[in-house]
Amino acid sequence: MTFLHSFFSACGCTILNQTNQSLSIQLTEDADRSLMNRPFYWHYKDKLQQKGEPLAITFFTEDPGRPLKQMEEYINFGSPRFHQLLSYAQKNSSFVKLYEQCETNGILQLEPWLFVNFHLSYEANGKKEKIVPFALHLISGRITKDFSSKLPSLSLEQTISPYHYVLSPLITPVSGVKRLLKFLMNELEGENHEWASIAKEKQKNELLLLRSFFDETAEENEQFQREKAAIVRRFEPVIRISVLNGGLFYLSRQHND
Repeated sequence: MTFLHSFFSACGCTILNQTNQSLSIQLTEDADRSLMNRPFYWHYKDKLQQKGEPLAITFFTEDPGRPLKQMEEYINFGSPRFHQLLSYAQKNSSFVKLYEQCETNGILQLEPWLFVNFHLSYEANGKKEKIVPFALHLISGRITKDFSSKLPSLSLEQTISPYHYVLSPLITPVSGVKRLLKFLMNELEGENHEWASIAKEKQKNELLLLRSFFDETAEENEQFQREKAAIVRRFEPVIRISVLNGGLFYLSRQHND
């Protein structure tokens, strides 16, 4: 749900409603054209030089316990729609700069946060994916995992409001991403990697089975080498890390707690 909210907010879409299991969005024209597979509708509107009406859609991350209605979808990691959103985010390099709007009678300082959604792909004769959101305070260096949960309740704009000013960061965004990557690597080292051990054991057994089909000159056999390489590639455990999207958020001090 965090990824969906961050993704559609970065695309400029309006969040109509959000629960723990669902998110309703009013799409922008660009998002509708790119995601909703309505080329004939938009071609017709363009032909007539008319303004089109982008769709509103609701995504469920858990079974709602009833049949889905029109413009409702179930989405999870690995689903075609999820991969479509990933591809769109990566293609458009979703990176935003937003400022908090606060009611104030005086001058208000905003502090810089770097927010990044990391996409992790655990691969070994199969694939498991997840989105990991981290945020770094670019002055204190503090890292938080729950930053994105605060965003829905904030009033954020692309331009800074009157009587607001920003503090200059002590940590550059480039250095900040490196810090977040290092933090992520430490998190991964603490995970249970039994899946990788199982994959290596399967790899070993498959290689032994392959070897049994060839004589002692197997290492000189081109077919053996091709099949061996395929087995190694198929079962070799790897975690692929990429930056999906993120942004610079300038927030009031109360969110530094």
